[in-house]
Amino acid sequence: MTTRDRPQPPDDIDREFDELLDGLERRDADTLRAVGSYLEDLAAWKAADADNERQSATDTDSEDGDDTPDATETDVDDLEYPSGVPERASVTVKEIAGTTYHYYQWRDGDRIESKTVER
Repeated sequence: MTTRDRPQPPDDIDREFDELLDGLERRDADTLRAVGSYLEDLAAWKAADADNERQSATDTDSEDGDDTPDATETDVDDLEYPSGVPERASVTVKEIAGTTYHYYQWRDGDRIESKTVER
């Protein structure tokens, strides 16, 4: 790009950012580089946060993340769901140190809900 080729904002940016972009255009090159670096870091953080949230939604490990060898998973067939737990909830049954636990996890809007029941 030559000094005459002024960059244009991407077409997919909302027009509500016009005022912000106008303000940035008046800044010096060092400030723009610093803002750009911050925005790259922010985008990476948001992507990692979204990945962590997706992982939490699909993670069937115990709530504390304990993957100790004494934890064994059992197949779940025709379980009765406790009150307050929708039938669409995923269920993981684990036996830990001789005690059986049922881990229920489901989505409620944007939130992930869970319930643990000792059996």
